[in-house]
Amino acid sequence: MKSFFYLIIILIINSSFIATSEGELVVEVTGLDVSKKGNLRIGVFKKNGFPDADKVHLGKIIPVTSSTMRVTISKLEIGTYGIAVLQDQDKNGKMTTNLVGYPVEPYGFSNNKFGKFGPPDFNDVSFSLKSGQSLFLKISLK
Repeated sequence: MKSFFYLIIILIINSSFIATSEGELVVEVTGLDVSKKGNLRIGVFKKNGFPDADKVHLGKIIPVTSSTMRVTISKLEIGTYGIAVLQDQDKNGKMTTNLVGYPVEPYGFSNNKFGKFGPPDFNDVSFSLKSGQSLFLKISLK
């Protein structure tokens, strides 16, 4: 009986080390302009890289096929992130702006936060992904 009790304790301890350190993120993007097509670019950022496209932690590029698209990002390690989304209508790989620097392509951020004169602060767009969690975020493009 004593050995059975020890076996149970060992199994419980081992299972705590096996627990996943990853989660899943489901991002629903609304407000895409299907007539302009292009690519939906989703960038998942950590604080130190937001929103520099060269410092994206994980990125997805998907052809625009609908005004609302849902993208699943599996096996994302737990942590705090922010998301930037762009409908890259001209497929040039970056946000196209007008002469004064205002974006002319639809864009958005997690928590649907926007900055007044530039991108929002990471603290405004950040969210935490916990171990084993499946988190749903809806982002509306501007």
